[in-house]
Amino acid sequence: MDVSVVQRALACLELAPDTGRGLDGLLARLMEALSGLPGLTCAAVVLADTDHAPSIRAQLGAPDVGLLLGAALERGEAGACPRVLRRDGRADTAAMLAAPVCAGSDMPWGWLFVDGPVGPLDAAALRLVALLAEAVAAMVRVAAQGRDRNRSLAQEVAFLRSKVSLRYHHVFSTGISPLLDPLRAAVDRAALADGSVAVLGEDGSGRGVLARLIHELSPRAVRLFSVFDAAGAQQAALRLFGGSRGLDKPGTPGLLEETDGGTLLIEQAHRLPPEVCERLCRYLADGSFNRLGGGRNRSSRTRVLFTAPPQGLGSELAATPALAVIRVPSLRERPEDIPALLDDLLSQESARDGRRLSLTPKALKALEAYDWPGNIRELRALVSRLAVTAPEDRIDIADIPTEMLAEGERPQVLPEDAAELRDMERQQVLSALTRHNWVQSRAARELGLTLRQIGYRIRKYGLAREDDETA
Repeated sequence: MDVSVVQRALACLELAPDTGRGLDGLLARLMEALSGLPGLTCAAVVLADTDHAPSIRAQLGAPDVGLLLGAALERGEAGACPRVLRRDGRADTAAMLAAPVCAGSDMPWGWLFVDGPVGPLDAAALRLVALLAEAVAAMVRVAAQGRDRNRSLAQEVAFLRSKVSLRYHHVFSTGISPLLDPLRAAVDRAALADGSVAVLGEDGSGRGVLARLIHELSPRAVRLFSVFDAAGAQQAALRLFGGSRGLDKPGTPGLLEETDGGTLLIEQAHRLPPEVCERLCRYLADGSFNRLGGGRNRSSRTRVLFTAPPQGLGSELAATPALAVIRVPSLRERPEDIPALLDDLLSQESARDGRRLSLTPKALKALEAYDWPGNIRELRALVSRLAVTAPEDRIDIADIPTEMLAEGERPQVLPEDAAELRDMERQQVLSALTRHNWVQSRAARELGLTLRQIGYRIRKYGLAREDDETA
């Protein structure tokens, strides 16, 4: 046997860590290496499938399938060592050399078969075939390790994505509005289906969250979730479809290729240029596309979701067959859900900084009456702001920005002597701070305030030490 051929066969192991090729790709390279043996016309690798049945995974030429499978099914001592296979029981006719592929008790097993004319049929020939079978076993082990590693990574990704769902799922799971039940049902149907979906609604209503939930509840959850914002995006076609290779530049894949098998969310899809919409319509119709400047027809398994305002996507994309549409209600359409959403958001802020934030009944009533033009995004921003600016854990109406309050709920104009009261409080806080050399905890204790309350008053009155002002 030519030693250089054996070296080429063993060199196939260098590709083993490249899990993208897979085991079949490695075995094909092995068959290519064996084709350099003088006089060799047939070879095959037979491995057990998931049902422990022998299956030909790679072959060279046209080996006798019946002979291969019969030998692979043989059990006992004869089936566990290299041997010469005879055809029709004739001792003078060597059909093939066979060596077992032993990849461990919990790994796939099988045989490497090489036809007889590889040289003298002696112990040395069988040892060489056994050596090649060990190389196959190493490929099987590495492929199995890569499969286990990918499975572990997929589970980790699914777990991390589920944490994202748990964080944001309250947007649509929390509440008693009658609009939520049909919305949840639409999300479940979209997750089980695999077609494109247009999620329509006002800015801040949770369109992107709902699109992510569709992805995470679908079989694609372990795959990539990509987001492309069409609003103000430069070279949208290049980013989505990629660019072809030129004399002075390499080819670049777009998001459709990068997200293959996963989900691509196109936000503000109504702002896509017409030529990009035309390309997308073609992709949505048959799964094919071309890179910019290229003529090669490519395919992708990426699922595309869209978000757009209530008016819709625009005529071209909206006319795409089998495009499902989900309409997300605005927050003012589900005012009965505002208390539960506020409670959930306040709980998140409380868990973050250790405070027990809550709303007084008057403050809650005022927020329920607000029309929330920014929807849930505005609600979340307000809670984050209150967590920083509210001096007390109990948030009152005075802590809420006046522009969010109805005319009758806005704080009344202070009487003329209120300025004197403010000056008195300011002077009282400043004096306590001065007496205690600006140690806020001591000054707060003297005034009967918490550390947060005195910090609020320092910011409120713009107090600062004189040496800080002149520094």
